[in-house]
Amino acid sequence: LKPRNSLFERCPSLGEVQHHTRDMPADDNTSSDDEMVQAAPKSGVSRLCLFSAAGASLLIGAAIGVLVFHLATRPSTTYVAAPGQGPSGTRGTCEIKVTAQEPGYLHPWCENATSDQRFPACYPLGVPSWHPQDNIIARLPDPAECSQAVSDEWIVCGWSYRYVQLAPGESLATAGIPDDVRAFMKLIRGTVLDVNENGDFVDGHWQTHVVTPPNTERSLEINNGLKEIKAGKDGAVFALMTVPLTLMDSAFTSMETAPATTLGGPLTEGRWKWVHYGEYYDIFKPVPFYNLAGILLQDHNGDRLNYNQWWTSNQNGNSDGGYHNHDNSFQNNTYGELHMIMYSAAPNAGMIVQLPDTVNTLTKPNPVPVPADKAYFYNQRGNKYVQFTVPLPPGYVHGPLWSINVENGKPTLDCHSAIRYPYHGQVLGPIAADGSYSTPPRFNMWVVFEHPPQYVDVPTDMLQYVDNAYLQNVVTYPSQPCGGPPGGVGA
Repeated sequence: LKPRNSLFERCPSLGEVQHHTRDMPADDNTSSDDEMVQAAPKSGVSRLCLFSAAGASLLIGAAIGVLVFHLATRPSTTYVAAPGQGPSGTRGTCEIKVTAQEPGYLHPWCENATSDQRFPACYPLGVPSWHPQDNIIARLPDPAECSQAVSDEWIVCGWSYRYVQLAPGESLATAGIPDDVRAFMKLIRGTVLDVNENGDFVDGHWQTHVVTPPNTERSLEINNGLKEIKAGKDGAVFALMTVPLTLMDSAFTSMETAPATTLGGPLTEGRWKWVHYGEYYDIFKPVPFYNLAGILLQDHNGDRLNYNQWWTSNQNGNSDGGYHNHDNSFQNNTYGELHMIMYSAAPNAGMIVQLPDTVNTLTKPNPVPVPADKAYFYNQRGNKYVQFTVPLPPGYVHGPLWSINVENGKPTLDCHSAIRYPYHGQVLGPIAADGSYSTPPRFNMWVVFEHPPQYVDVPTDMLQYVDNAYLQNVVTYPSQPCGGPPGGVGA
């Protein structure tokens, strides 16, 4: 291990150095926007050095390449990457192109259209209707021309986010995760091998998939002793996240101070700011509920691959994120929705799901009616249907809550070819029967991964073949846009 005294000090030369300068606005959280790509020697040896803007950075050399995690709460967007030779035997470009979403609309007719008419045709496919502007777009290189690619770093509430693409069979070494840092990996496409045990065991390897088993939680943490992340036969794309343990062990209690205000990375200045959800929908004005613009990840053809956005909600707001079932989705903008908690308000915070057609006649058949003007927020608290919750600690993700075809693990679709969901939402509220909260009240803070339907098939060995085990995953009634009752079953 050799300490590096300067952010700008480079890795020892591995050969020809090629410079690429990305056009990014400077900000007070970014020391440099220069990206330097070093060619690897002919042997295919590669090295990846990630420099952090605060504290001493580390340089670790290894025969197969190294990923150094050294985190601080301030972002760095400078790195040196030596991707090695691509599968074709020629060194391809490994730039992950990052651009800011252009302001305005994609088509001239959008100017005079209503907000409903504008979405989604007037915006880049994948951005949400409530935050259709100020997003960042990251486009991956062609994996056939590049064995591995690693994005610059974004900082969200003190957590570091990078996107990684590996060609089939390619490995990214992960030596050097310090003991006071926690690392997490969320797969976006393909598979990785022997990273953790939250997938299935096939041909002598644990395979991690985009999804984990339905209706339960799994940790995305990478063991600090893990030596490498290896892609499966179809390659892999994933989000790599790291956070100092001191932040993992802290409570999120304010939107005015860190970690809420610790935001940064390429093209975030002037774009990334917490927006109160009441600015989009009046019903949310009295609720402490906030949203941050996201990152739209595209494949090398420009097709939607994933959208990440971030949310916070205070436990004393009882908003629960609103009970919803995505019945306003259509084929070209539907997605499989998976949430990972970054800061947990309480051990009981997580997701809640309604079981269709299961009116509870035993323990509480007649809940206290909820006023009509409060139903959107509090429906689950006065719901006559049976519900279950999936508590999520920090770094945990839940499995699919959408409707699944148990014959093949694919999501079931409605008349618009949108993924069908039961009613679901965030569950957050009192931590005792007397209605009390933490002192001071805490925020739940989470990231959403929105995956196109072709990437969220569930391996059938993750499914339960037991009668009535998957009521919430077998949504057979039509949604309201497809002829179902107003609001759908359970509204």
